[in-house]
Amino acid sequence: MRPVQVLESYSIMMLSGLALGFVSGGFPSHTKEISMASLAVLMTLSLSNVGLGDARGKEHVEHSARALLINYGLLTGFILALGLFFSRDYWWGWVLMAAAPSAVSIVPFTTVMGGQTTKALFSTAVNYVAAILLMPAITLLLIGSAVSTESVVSSLLLLIILPMAASRLVMRLRIGKSANTIMINLSFALLIFAVTGANRDAFLGSPMIVLAVSAVGILRTFGTGMGTEFVLKRRGVAKSDRITYVLFASYKNLGLTATLAIALFEPIVAVPATICIVFEVLWVIFLVRYYQGVAE
Repeated sequence: MRPVQVLESYSIMMLSGLALGFVSGGFPSHTKEISMASLAVLMTLSLSNVGLGDARGKEHVEHSARALLINYGLLTGFILALGLFFSRDYWWGWVLMAAAPSAVSIVPFTTVMGGQTTKALFSTAVNYVAAILLMPAITLLLIGSAVSTESVVSSLLLLIILPMAASRLVMRLRIGKSANTIMINLSFALLIFAVTGANRDAFLGSPMIVLAVSAVGILRTFGTGMGTEFVLKRRGVAKSDRITYVLFASYKNLGLTATLAIALFEPIVAVPATICIVFEVLWVIFLVRYYQGVAE
């Protein structure tokens, strides 16, 4: 396989980032800043071939409503139900995860898998606006204190609004498809390398806790995701729409979750998020391969 083909292979680049992150421990410092910069570049490149004027209309509003219901209904409820089996510190971690909005990376993931990027973008923006109210409400109800939504607003501006504007400038450069794919894959690999390396120590704790959290991590990504895929496919929903719904059924902003856990409570509260991050990485690698073999 030629070097260019390796760089164009999403799966190879993601697995490389995952393996190198575990082995090396990621970056020695500034992991958060590097991760956010990588994701901002990913969003910009993913949106550079999309007409943002298409991200509107009744169809997009209906799609965003379903995506919000799936993410804050199905996935949030599932996480809370499984989190009840853990002690208080870990329970708080699951609550923060359940209250968090969807991952911004759903947008570039949708692009890579061949879904409808404009719907993913519109639905993600709606999800973050809703999170400004839902996140403090859920944490106040289940933990007893409301978290600040400053991080949610910051993510909305830095990782959605800014890349939307920057993508219009990148569009004028007329970057070739191969070059765009390689840059997206390199950005993804860098992001996964940083996130995996920063969270590998979570797997060195109590074996029983790691096993229990890992089991929930698998169920709340692979379980809810494939369950949603099965139901929607049986109902005749097009593949391009199923991709986005499946991602909303399995992805939360775990970076935000872990950050809030450490800032507001103790490091132990961040354990569920840090372990689940790795399974979300494995999940997207699986999904890319899965949808490549699915016609409709």
